[in-house]
Amino acid sequence: MAGSQKQDSRTQLLDDIEAFSLNGPPALDEGPAKPIFTRDKLSFPDLTQAPPEQKKNLAKAAAERAVGLAQGAAFKDVPAPAGSLLDRLKQQAQTVQGTQLGRDDDQELRAFQLSASLGAAFHYLNDLVKQLNIIKPAVPKEFALAGNIVFSGMGWVEGTADVRMLPTATEDRLYETLTARFRLAAPRQLEAERDVLGVEPLRKLLHDANIVFRVEERKNKRSQVESALFSFPCEVKAGFLIKADYAANDLVLRTRNIDRFGMMEFRLQPDDLTQATLDDLVQLMLGQESQFLKRFRRSA
Repeated sequence: MAGSQKQDSRTQLLDDIEAFSLNGPPALDEGPAKPIFTRDKLSFPDLTQAPPEQKKNLAKAAAERAVGLAQGAAFKDVPAPAGSLLDRLKQQAQTVQGTQLGRDDDQELRAFQLSASLGAAFHYLNDLVKQLNIIKPAVPKEFALAGNIVFSGMGWVEGTADVRMLPTATEDRLYETLTARFRLAAPRQLEAERDVLGVEPLRKLLHDANIVFRVEERKNKRSQVESALFSFPCEVKAGFLIKADYAANDLVLRTRNIDRFGMMEFRLQPDDLTQATLDDLVQLMLGQESQFLKRFRRSA
């Protein structure tokens, strides 16, 4: 009987192979789940369990969610679970970036404001100097050097205003420095005589004051200098420079031979560079009554 069953199974197998060759694979059975025969018991498949490939995907998704990544979106900018380390780091990074962008925007705005102040001052002074070149007003201020050398009775001769831009690789060009130069003079020559010990000090004094001079040395029979006669025009060359300090967000004003012989330096804020300030500065240049030295303290 066992041989008969074996022969029937072989026959059935040959029939299935021939049917497969003729008709292809059999249609899927959409009917109820078939029982699974095991060595120990008869059981039905659990339809609530996901197939193996789906389980892999679910497991992968769960693992990615656990480290803050969405399924199939590794290393992309996606929200992490609240309270995760990555979520906190992302929030901190966004805060830092936002703060930095805000600082950059503020710094850029301050730079534009500083440049605009310097540009407006240049246009104002450039026009003002042109008017002075026409009017040529008298300057009542006296300039004195040590040794009773007095420059007085002078008037405006000529002046210029110029500006220089900050070198930059962008199209947003910024003003760097504003300069104004002018000359006061009277139509006469001044003279000063010094003995041998006073020759070099006066030579240095005139040089530092930017005064062009001639010197005639008087020597004894042994060709030793005993004294010298200095001659120079009654003229004062003066000016100032305003430079934008973008790092400190302020302005540096340096003057030369304004109100007196020598140098002065001031630190100004962008809001200080107003028409009233410029008027005070020009009045100081012209030897007129000015509040400039009362309003601003020298830094050097």
